[in-house]
Amino acid sequence: MKLEKISMLSGIVVMILLAFLIVWQADVLGVSAGRLEQDARENQSIDKSWEVVRGINDDICAMLFYDHEKDRCAYSIYVSREGFSFGYFFGKGGTDVYMTENVEAVVLEDKGIALLSLNQDKVCKIVVGDKGAEKTIQVDPGEPFALVLPIDCGDITMYDAKENVVTLYDTYTGI
Repeated sequence: MKLEKISMLSGIVVMILLAFLIVWQADVLGVSAGRLEQDARENQSIDKSWEVVRGINDDICAMLFYDHEKDRCAYSIYVSREGFSFGYFFGKGGTDVYMTENVEAVVLEDKGIALLSLNQDKVCKIVVGDKGAEKTIQVDPGEPFALVLPIDCGDITMYDAKENVVTLYDTYTGI
């Protein structure tokens, strides 16, 4: 009787371990929202002293890491997956000269748009949407920013403090 219980219990433990290994190998377990910064720093070897700004929604997390002088940066973009999966998965990252000197829009197929910049252009206002249905997003002109917008947000126009239009560079990716 005792031997049956032990073998039954060990069989259940083995089945649980196998199920865990299958889920792990199927890559359905992503990174939780609370661990995204830590995961990006570890996997991209980003210095712990660098500051970070991030924009996040249910589909995308965009992070911009930068040094104290605000002249070097690295970015990480994580996306959620459709279907049976949990958390966010690394999609794209590295360094990009456009983010250092200008504002870059990384358009993520069917997910959204990530706006990333060290803000050398001193952007203070971003207007999104079509005529009559515009939304204004205020940005600190002296600070870097990372924003996440829906893919169907409409036109994106950025302004500096003197109401000059700031050029937006965009990159399309099939993530």
